[in-house]
Amino acid sequence: MSLVIPDDFLQTAHISEADLKLEIALLLFQQEKITLGTASQFAGMNQLELQRILGSRKIPIHYGVEDFRQDLNALEANGSDREQHQPTQTEVLKRIEQRRTFSPAQSHLPDTLTILQEDRAR
Repeated sequence: MSLVIPDDFLQTAHISEADLKLEIALLLFQQEKITLGTASQFAGMNQLELQRILGSRKIPIHYGVEDFRQDLNALEANGSDREQHQPTQTEVLKRIEQRRTFSPAQSHLPDTLTILQEDRAR
């Protein structure tokens, strides 16, 4: 599907195409219609950048099963063939559950991808 937004609309709203895409991604993510991965992809940025924006706007991150799968796939694509301890699905889900209410505003806490990478590095 393609959506055509007239240039004069963007000019009237004083918003760039990139900023409009970001706003749409944030809105749909906040309404839990899309995952963090999908939102960051639509906005044209990585998940960490989007998490920082979410934190600055005090929008909580709802980390679900689909987000977990995307993170796991990303880790596997980045070298899962190492001979290191691989956390079990139960271990990973337990760690995610412990951080279920993670807010990017609490930037001193690591994101789930970092946790998974640390587990795999052990």
